Amino acid sequence: MIRPVLYVDLPGIIYAIDHRARGNQHDFANFVCWLESVESALPSPPILRQFLPISPAVRTWICEDHWRLLGFAQVRERPSHMAWDLSYLASMTKRDGAQLAGDDILAALLEYALEMASTHGILRIFAKVEDEVPEIEMFQRSGFQRYARELTYVYDPYQQKSRSTHVAPEQALPSLRRWNRHHVWGLYQLYRSVTPQRVLTAELYENSEEYARLQVGSLQPLPSFFGRGNENYVCDVGVRVGAWMRLCRGHGSTPHRISLMVHPEHAELAEPLIQFGIKRLLDADVRRIYCLVREYDSFVNTALCNSGFEQVLAKVLLVRHVALLATRQSTVPLLEQRAVYGLKGLGTVNSRQKIMR
Repeated sequence: MIRPVLYVDLPGIIYAIDHRARGNQHDFANFVCWLESVESALPSPPILRQFLPISPAVRTWICEDHWRLLGFAQVRERPSHMAWDLSYLASMTKRDGAQLAGDDILAALLEYALEMASTHGILRIFAKVEDEVPEIEMFQRSGFQRYARELTYVYDPYQQKSRSTHVAPEQALPSLRRWNRHHVWGLYQLYRSVTPQRVLTAELYENSEEYARLQVGSLQPLPSFFGRGNENYVCDVGVRVGAWMRLCRGHGSTPHRISLMVHPEHAELAEPLIQFGIKRLLDADVRRIYCLVREYDSFVNTALCNSGFEQVLAKVLLVRHVALLATRQSTVPLLEQRAVYGLKGLGTVNSRQKIMR
């Protein structure tokens, strides 16, 4: 049986248990989709979400048999309210007496999520799956399409080979500016200039503010307590936004994160911008730094490697376009049949014809 559960970070708890169990050579669950620790935090939420534990942007479903957990799935709603990210999809490792195989549980949860998406007005579901895993075929059978690859880079300041000479930001980046709301359109144009057409078609962002809320978070300035130390910068080269970078400081066991996008005509900004981000984050707290970059951003990948980052993971980006259920005839007026009288056919006799409006 598959049923929803109230807001509890059940997938995150089980992922943490599984991560520790794998250190002892024991699998607790089979995670097909999961969030990196730097991805688990949503973009800067409204102030009330800091106090209320219930998040309507997160939905979790579990598969159980006689009160025994078999698997679970979790989706997170994007700011447009028209798309979901499949943040977690996992099945528990097979135990004695289990009646369902892990693949059957995963397929059932995936189909259930697609059914729920169609009833909630969701148009697209996105998923990240580790490259070259057999479960990719399951997603393909469910109608998911592959449109890009995402590479995870890690900078470890404790390794001697990761250390590099930092460039003074005032010398290398004279165009560096703090993020401002009027940069929303420029950021959107930067995304469109960097991204291949197949990816633009797959992600299909409706407007510039939707994309900015997803990448930057809140478009309004928040106090540092609510912003959690996140900083956004742009390189304003006059005619366009030449680059954008977001710095997310880690807390507890969470590492730092750098998000980066550079215009192809200003590739020379990538390396000094990364150096500035490294220095800015390590001055606050010395810990590992993560950076997630699309594979097609070749010069950004090169700049990361030159700055001491190492690639540790590659994931395939998938998208499924959802067909909404038409529960009433008025929902799809284009399919209503209407009879038209008095039309003349090829001869002189009036004809009665049905047309689609």
